[in-house]
Amino acid sequence: MIRKACLVAALLAVTGCGGTPPIAMAPRVEEAPGNELPAPAGLGPDGAYIHELGPLDKISIEVDGMPDLLREVVVDGQGMIAYPMAGSVSTTGLTTTQLARVLEARMRENHVRDPKVSVNIVEATSNVLTVDGQVNRPGLYPVYRDMTLMQAVALAEGETEFARTSIVLIFREAEGLQYVGIYDLKAIRLGNYADPRVYPDDKVVVSESEARRLLQTIQPFVTLVTTPLIYLIRK
Repeated sequence: MIRKACLVAALLAVTGCGGTPPIAMAPRVEEAPGNELPAPAGLGPDGAYIHELGPLDKISIEVDGMPDLLREVVVDGQGMIAYPMAGSVSTTGLTTTQLARVLEARMRENHVRDPKVSVNIVEATSNVLTVDGQVNRPGLYPVYRDMTLMQAVALAEGETEFARTSIVLIFREAEGLQYVGIYDLKAIRLGNYADPRVYPDDKVVVSESEARRLLQTIQPFVTLVTTPLIYLIRK
């Protein structure tokens, strides 16, 4: 974890890391194969993000035809919930649909005839990404459905007046490797290339100056107008 923090600091200078050289001296950065930012593990067959419930997620549970069983429940620190006629249930590794099926099975065991359970997310806190840099409201934001880079920046209330060219970096770990993607929001808004998906544990940073410094050390005369640039950070 300390090593990863140092690598991020060397590329971005968002946080301090003692003895870390400036970005112009940062080694072990190379173009990613195919100029693509790999998606993390755990996605659906179509590449869609699948939210698995985790500690402190708030969910609503209802049973068709049984209004008295409508509940809002917070998953505890061990990933457990309690629900009438189902008892204590582990949500670890489950989606909302899978949890609904587990609750139905538990209720049938307790002699409830043909229960039809619906589970929905009220507030997601277990799977978050970071939005930082020149945005109006930097912080951690929940990801519980497919989300794009533009949507993540919008959650942080957009770029500040100082984010002149809206250059954004996405830091991501995939298959044990660290990547950084550099995008131009203006190019995305113009339709020059697709708005990339973002996922939990991504770090999104709106920072023209740091992106330019990174580009100058690797490809000083490139433009982000027609394509993003993706780099692999060798540990």
